[in-house]
Amino acid sequence: MTSPKKTGPDQDSADTAAAAEPATEAETAVRPAGGDYEPYPGAAYFHGGRTSEVIAAMAVRLHQEGHADRRLGPDWTNAHRRAFASFQESLRPKGGGDTSGIPDETAWEKLRVPRVTPVREA
Repeated sequence: MTSPKKTGPDQDSADTAAAAEPATEAETAVRPAGGDYEPYPGAAYFHGGRTSEVIAAMAVRLHQEGHADRRLGPDWTNAHRRAFASFQESLRPKGGGDTSGIPDETAWEKLRVPRVTPVREA
């Protein structure tokens, strides 16, 4: 069990130093300008016949994470499903959750797919 994070003037100097460290190269390589990621489109979005830049961006991230042998295209295929299942399995070892290959919201957020759709203004 971890202790609660200290804040304020009593914060440990090690905590302060860690917070001041710049992002690693791997973290910045997948972070789009402004830190904006593609919102989860919902499980129904991922089906045969779907072609989308969102799927292409997801495929690039799966390749970067080592879950796809090659870069997959914008058409949803069984290869995309297998690659996402591999990613889900890395997050949930020993069958501890959804590893169907259909993106779920938790896994999608952890994949950090860069935004490719326009931001809708309210």
